[in-house]
Amino acid sequence: LLVLIPLIVTVYIAYLIVSFIENFIGPALKNIFFQVFQREVYITGMACIIFVVITYLTGLFVSNYFGKTVFSRGEQIVRRIPIVKSIYGSVKDMTEAFSSDKIKSFKEVVLLEFPFQGRYAIGLVTNRVEIKGLQHCSVFVPTTPNPTSGYIILVREDDLVFLDMPTDDALKYVISLGTSRSGILWNGKI
Repeated sequence: LLVLIPLIVTVYIAYLIVSFIENFIGPALKNIFFQVFQREVYITGMACIIFVVITYLTGLFVSNYFGKTVFSRGEQIVRRIPIVKSIYGSVKDMTEAFSSDKIKSFKEVVLLEFPFQGRYAIGLVTNRVEIKGLQHCSVFVPTTPNPTSGYIILVREDDLVFLDMPTDDALKYVISLGTSRSGILWNGKI
């Protein structure tokens, strides 16, 4: 039974994603199809197929020069709208931090004493700053089981234990509630 748990969880998450897309886009598509064809021709699951096709076509469009130009102009307009610009900017920065190879964030995995002295949490260095002549690191401490939420903590660099562990392994360790084999790579540094 334990060997089926990863498969069951994967299928369940896929089901949640498909249901969300279906419930979000499906009603609008039903209305559009009814207006165009004057009868109900919508089949459950079409929303997901159309969503994937639109996402793919958007990726193709944005990957060429003309698409990049149009997208960057649209982005400039969005960044001028007072409340929207802060939300859009934050979400864009977060998605780039988790997906872009160009950005150097999340390249170093560390242990830090958190939330109490003598207790260690795994963290990802996102930035470095100098405060009063001392080097500090901004450390993102992801929470389990959803690593996209967590804490940002400013810690003196001397107080961190740097690990020889890839970021992917650190995130696997967090998502797996500490059961992933990659968690044994502490290098005897504590």
